[in-house]
Amino acid sequence: MRIFLLISVIVSLGGMHIPVASANYAERPEVLAMADRLATKGLDRNKVLKIMSEAKRLDSVINAMNRPAEKKEWKEYRPIFIKKARVKAAASFYIKHQDTLRRAETELGVPVEVILAIIGVETYYGKNKGSFRALDALATLGLDYSKRAKFFLGELESLFLLGKEENLRLTDLKGSYAGAMGFGQFIPSSYLAYAVDFDKDGHRDLIDNPVDAIGSVANYLAKHGWDLGYGIASPVSNAAAQVERMESRIDVKETGRELTSKGVEGIPSAWSELPLDVLGLYGAEKEEYWAVTKNFYVITRYNRSPLYAMAVTQLSEDIAKELGL
Repeated sequence: MRIFLLISVIVSLGGMHIPVASANYAERPEVLAMADRLATKGLDRNKVLKIMSEAKRLDSVINAMNRPAEKKEWKEYRPIFIKKARVKAAASFYIKHQDTLRRAETELGVPVEVILAIIGVETYYGKNKGSFRALDALATLGLDYSKRAKFFLGELESLFLLGKEENLRLTDLKGSYAGAMGFGQFIPSSYLAYAVDFDKDGHRDLIDNPVDAIGSVANYLAKHGWDLGYGIASPVSNAAAQVERMESRIDVKETGRELTSKGVEGIPSAWSELPLDVLGLYGAEKEEYWAVTKNFYVITRYNRSPLYAMAVTQLSEDIAKELGL
């Protein structure tokens, strides 16, 4: 009879999704070890475990990680972000925060239109900051998403450190499915490392304070090597032979002169001595080839996708035209 009942239960559950992880994340050995590490950095171990006991596994987060927009080709990706409405929204945001944006450009050396493009692509100027609780998203990815568990477990730990440093209530923080927060969608480790108190009020608030967000986006790009003396990207031709794989990561290592000597046409003369790479994209009508500078590479430090970097580049150009920059 017991065997029959067991078989019946197994059969009845056959079509259901049964999470293999513990229902209580606070009991996981990885979390216990994290709590020990955080205790050495001044956090209350018991409070860490109490908060982790409230974290929930979100299958929707895992599903979203498995189908990011960056898996699309450029011809499908571009229309998502390059729209007149987004350019108009940038202009409205600029009117409200013009002084801050210009100060960021002056003090940190990152163009106004690039800062606007980043915030526009990330959150549509604060309209779409994300609805996932950061604690749940990072716990799910750090503990139940084996592909990148180590990375996201580190971000979960950084979330606790961020909460302590900025006096944030972790159970209230919301963001993207990857645990990125605020106007510029900073993950916790980036928040800790690159956020700035741009309005000098004693707090680094990237979630509700656009002034700090503007300064922090600019600071992130500046710290990764943004150079006002460089452009970002320029269309070229006769360049297919220089692209090993379409829509892949770039490596700026050959100068414009060297690429020209290999037959690439259309590289700006001012870029002859700059380190460049050639990026190939699947455009709506044909394959596109672009010479890209180290500033393009810097944008990929914000998001590794070359499609993301090109969307930021082209949106920044449209914004500059709209604002007359």
